[in-house]
Amino acid sequence: MSEFISRIDFAWPWAGVLLFLPLLTHYLFPAKQPVSEQVRVPFLPELAEALQLSAPAPQASWHHRLLFWAVWILMITALARPEYLMPPKTLIKPMRNIVLILDVSGSMEKNDGENGQTRLQAVQQTVRTFISQRKNDRIGLVIFASQAWPFAPISEDKQALQSRISQLAPGMIGQQTAIGDALGVAVKLLDHSLEADASKMAILLTDGNDTASQLQPTLAAQLAAAHHVMVHTIAFGDVNSSGEDKVDTALLENIAHITGGNAWRAATNRDALAQVWQQIDAQTPEQVKTLGLSWHRPLFIWPLALALLVLLLFAISSTMMRRSA
Repeated sequence: MSEFISRIDFAWPWAGVLLFLPLLTHYLFPAKQPVSEQVRVPFLPELAEALQLSAPAPQASWHHRLLFWAVWILMITALARPEYLMPPKTLIKPMRNIVLILDVSGSMEKNDGENGQTRLQAVQQTVRTFISQRKNDRIGLVIFASQAWPFAPISEDKQALQSRISQLAPGMIGQQTAIGDALGVAVKLLDHSLEADASKMAILLTDGNDTASQLQPTLAAQLAAAHHVMVHTIAFGDVNSSGEDKVDTALLENIAHITGGNAWRAATNRDALAQVWQQIDAQTPEQVKTLGLSWHRPLFIWPLALALLVLLLFAISSTMMRRSA
């Protein structure tokens, strides 16, 4: 009980001075006697005795005074706005923003995975698992092929992000690969995030080499480093292939080195890629901030309701007494 009372406070404590207002008006401004015209009445003593005019003026009874002061105190208490300070509630605030940069070029349609699975299907399955494990991170999505597009904003809404992952299709924005442009879009997306105090990280996955960027990948990596964005890279593809289909592992390692990230290699099968995502998840633990928030719950409705109840009961009892008299 003492703890409950200690958590009660008044938003407007100065309203308490109004408690003495009736006393001030009573003593500083006494009731004035009504001024009336005088008429000479020869039989005034007999009339006064018949009308009992000599009797003292009726005074308010003690229960009427008690009623007035009880209602007045309750009304002033409500006016002072009592509040109850709720116990602090622990909230977890994510402190890392992640952007997934996924390749959706035409080469991701190759079905050299397990059971004829395409490369993009393997990426979609493993990325969904990674997203479900990062419960306290804000994650966005950038896709790239011939162009680079932000496909999902940075947010804590994992369900919406999973839905966007399901909508990916090979060649949906072209057949080529614009790695540098995609990294530049990711840096811009992270810079425009509302959570300025959160750390920034990007994970770049591709199965080819840069063939369509207007922004050179090395310059994009330097831009990311200047904006404090750590970039992890995943080379997903057949290193023995040639031409534009060969994954540029040297470029990906250079991007990771410039930005302070790590470079991984994964074969075209789903299990190998899943192991890479697990390593990234293990090496980049979630960053959160614990907040203890309290708020005030208003209590003025209780003294106000009690005052109205007292007045209502008094009105009912007075009506019943007059009817019974």
